[in-house]
Amino acid sequence: MTGPAAGDEGEIVMTACSKSAPYRRGPIARAALAVASILVLAACVPAGTQQTASLPTPEQPAPPPLSPFVQAMRDAGVNVAIPARGKFILVNIPSYELIAFQDGAPVLRSKVVVGAAGTSTPELLSNMYAIKYNPDWTPTPSIVRNEASVYIPSGPRSPLGRLKLELDNDQAIYLHDTPQKSYFGRDKRALSHGCVRVQQVRELAAWADGVSVDEIDRKIRTGRMYTERLPEEIPVYIGYFTRFPDEFNQPVDHPDVYANKDAARQAYLARTAGRRAAAAKKAAEPPAQPPAEIIPGQTGPATPGGETTMPPATVPGETPPATPAQPAAPATTAPAAPAVPAAPVETPAVPAAPAVTEPAAPAASATTLPVAPAAPATTPPAAPTTN
Repeated sequence: MTGPAAGDEGEIVMTACSKSAPYRRGPIARAALAVASILVLAACVPAGTQQTASLPTPEQPAPPPLSPFVQAMRDAGVNVAIPARGKFILVNIPSYELIAFQDGAPVLRSKVVVGAAGTSTPELLSNMYAIKYNPDWTPTPSIVRNEASVYIPSGPRSPLGRLKLELDNDQAIYLHDTPQKSYFGRDKRALSHGCVRVQQVRELAAWADGVSVDEIDRKIRTGRMYTERLPEEIPVYIGYFTRFPDEFNQPVDHPDVYANKDAARQAYLARTAGRRAAAAKKAAEPPAQPPAEIIPGQTGPATPGGETTMPPATVPGETPPATPAQPAAPATTAPAAPAVPAAPVETPAVPAAPAVTEPAAPAASATTLPVAPAAPATTPPAAPTTN
């Protein structure tokens, strides 16, 4: 028995993807087969080649509106990108001010001291990453070269005060405390060698570290010098904007602090060169000779040859001649000599005074004094004398 002819109603059809049980195809079956074939073929497409329908993306939250101060900055032409989330620090050199932002709004404003025109503070974008407590101070090579400054250990004399806020940059610029608090009372505060001194540095450190000011003070009181990393790095931008809003969000025009910074830099270098030349000249001078030693009982300094100047002999009963003023004698006074009795009238001469010699020097020969005339018998005895 032969099988049904191709295309007849009794034809056996196999699925396109895999073998399955045969079935007989009628008019309705053929229509169903067409739909099934499309579905089967789609199911047999290798994995990864199917076209998936794009899902609707979730709506992103709208950014928060600008704070009034940031809007005032925009109106004044200060187009610094203040992040809408997190912490950010802005230092404006011409207004001598630091502003700390939290989630796009200012939370702390502090006076600062910036670099002088000859040692200007650079504009830079950096990150604050650590706090150093009770810091020491190591001068930069340029300060050593121009100022002849030396290392100053941790303590009250440190130019960095009690706190140093470390910034990540290759110009040795950072924020720090200062023992010279009176500088913050000045209107013009371009006075440093380039770093930024912060008046409210304890408050800034507490905000950056996420602790209280009392905790910062407790760490300072330990007296130890050590560094702690912050929980997160905080972006810091040091900029230069002569038009900048004040605390009332009103634009203020500030002087151009560094308008003549090139000329000021040259003058600074000339001054430091003069100081270096004077120091070198002083170092080349021979050392001063120490004052000559005065030997007790000697009227003047010892001569190089070892000779000693003898005081004039005093004859009993005779007023000694006036002598010129001599250098002050040492604090230690030799003991008084016993009184010399009056010489008899018939005595032709007094014995010669013994020679005075320097300590540790060979004994000098006795010097004979000329004979003095005898004093009258009625002259009272002379008062005791001292060497």
